Amino acid sequence: MMHKICPRCGSRNVDWIIPQNWSQCICRDCDYTGPIIEGNDELAKEINDSYLKSMEKI
Repeated sequence: MMHKICPRCGSRNVDWIIPQNWSQCICRDCDYTGPIIEGNDELAKEINDSYLKSMEKI
């Protein structure tokens, strides 16, 4: 099943900033703003794993 996911952290907790402008979204977990992607749970997990690894380096 495909979901709208954040390209930065893989979260499905995304909302449109302005519903009329469907390309601008915000992620409520990492504060990413911009276009989102569609993907399955496997892709979301890969993105989230990569995001968590990158956060460990900070």
